Amino acid sequence: MKKLDKDKFLVCLSGGQDSATCLLQAVKNYGTDNVQAVAFDYGQKHSVELTCAQTVAKTLGVNCTVLAMPALQQIGDSALFTDADVNAPKDGLPASFVPGRNIIFLSQAAALAYKLNCGNLVIGVSEADYSGYPDCRENTLQLLESALNAGMETDLKIVAPLLHKTKAQVWALARQSGGQDGVDLIREQTHTCYNGNRETKHEWGYGCGACPACQLRSRGYAEFIGGS
Repeated sequence: MKKLDKDKFLVCLSGGQDSATCLLQAVKNYGTDNVQAVAFDYGQKHSVELTCAQTVAKTLGVNCTVLAMPALQQIGDSALFTDADVNAPKDGLPASFVPGRNIIFLSQAAALAYKLNCGNLVIGVSEADYSGYPDCRENTLQLLESALNAGMETDLKIVAPLLHKTKAQVWALARQSGGQDGVDLIREQTHTCYNGNRETKHEWGYGCGACPACQLRSRGYAEFIGGS
């Protein structure tokens, strides 16, 4: 069995609020020498999130590897690739759901962690503000961790620090990890909007303000500010 370095962390960085907050926390707790990031270019309709991921990593002084995964366009019939209405659920799941996306991401990231000798693979999924994505559930992560370790004969740990946090608590974690600069980084440099709106600025950041992702982020920010 290959023993990976338990002091090394590889953060899956989408460019959105949650993953950027995970990176903030990792840098604060473990330092830039022990933290790396991985982003995914999977043909998403709005490449702004990939740009944001690279900007956040650079701002925090963290190396970011970008993995190309064009096959997801062939696999995923999702509003993230098409002009489908992001507010209209499909088959009982959000229109933005891409079947197997997190499973594929984590599998590829795990192989990169193996190469980089990172014993911890960090992902910013949450069950508290449940998105409806089955690949964001704790049970999915536990099963995937077991499968990856069996398949690679290693001891990788999948870490999900936001799993039981609400969006308001995620905002609070950004402040705990980076002070007001951390909050401003999330507001100014991350992207969550499913419609790719990077022109309209709100108190909580950029976005259309109407899609499910914007509404969740907006409510969480209001609760965060109200509880400060």
